[in-house]
Amino acid sequence: MMYVFSLQANHFEFLLYFRRISSSFECSQMSFFCYSLSITTDDTQTRALVEPDEEAIARKGHFYGVYLLCSQSLDPRYRGKCYVGFTVNPQRRIRQHNRGCDFGGAKKTSRKGPWQMVMIVHGFPNNIVALQFEWAWQQPSLSTRLKIFPELKRKKPREAHFDYNFRILSRMLCVGPWNRLTLTVRWLETDYERGFEVSLPKQIEIVSGKVTITASQRKRGGTAEAPTPIAWAPECHLCMQVIDQPERSRLGCTNPTCRLTCHMLCLANYLLGDEPGHYIPVGGECPLCETRLSWSALLQRKRLLLGVPEEPQDRDEAEEDLSDAPDVDSDVEELEPESESSD
Repeated sequence: MMYVFSLQANHFEFLLYFRRISSSFECSQMSFFCYSLSITTDDTQTRALVEPDEEAIARKGHFYGVYLLCSQSLDPRYRGKCYVGFTVNPQRRIRQHNRGCDFGGAKKTSRKGPWQMVMIVHGFPNNIVALQFEWAWQQPSLSTRLKIFPELKRKKPREAHFDYNFRILSRMLCVGPWNRLTLTVRWLETDYERGFEVSLPKQIEIVSGKVTITASQRKRGGTAEAPTPIAWAPECHLCMQVIDQPERSRLGCTNPTCRLTCHMLCLANYLLGDEPGHYIPVGGECPLCETRLSWSALLQRKRLLLGVPEEPQDRDEAEEDLSDAPDVDSDVEELEPESESSD
């Protein structure tokens, strides 16, 4: 717990440190670390409808999504089965799943398709938070965050695999740390779209449409493209003190025309003015231009400006050293025994 309170520390070095000391996705330090990477609000509202179709444009190396596949196999043993996975490129990932494990797909989806990627949750601040979300969605009976929902441990009799996975997701989005993240639930197949029966945090968007990954910020040879220069002020606009080590402790507004320059800690305290009792800011307006600020957007912008190297590839392609938890489907526990062989 003591590692997260220094907001002026380089959170990218801190991220690498956490990857070395973390032995489990569900460790308390890692769960609390999610809070330091994103902001949201606690207010909730019922989501019955999705936003109009819109295509998401994401920069390569800065997209982290957790998706749900549904099998369209003609074999009744596999049709309707679901698979939860992590990806940095949804279009590429579904092609790999449908081509088989010899072409980058998962062993658990090979020869059980074709598969449809019906929905994806994205907006995670980094791959670690997304992988933690994926593991909990796969293993609701083992997740410490979901143990308060004993009804999620097993699939109900005659409940479809998709319905079970959607029920797990609905609960996950309403508990910490995920209810403090600025996430997007994106429907990729309209046939599966439905409204959430629970009230979700209002900052969580529900949309439909495809995701397009654009070219990387970095060139193929590894030379970073020069970012747009920012006219930083030498001192913090909130405490009026000179900012030492600006690359580590300086934050500005996401409005490109705003010259706000602040210590990370000063801006965090300013945004926390309406949220007593919290350590990480939830939201607020820029003190200079009144632009609505998002803590996750601020940190993402800082990450881009620092030119942090791209994160690992999809889960089955990357070297996994973050958890010893097995990579299993999320529907392994059922009330009714089935004739098909286990995954």
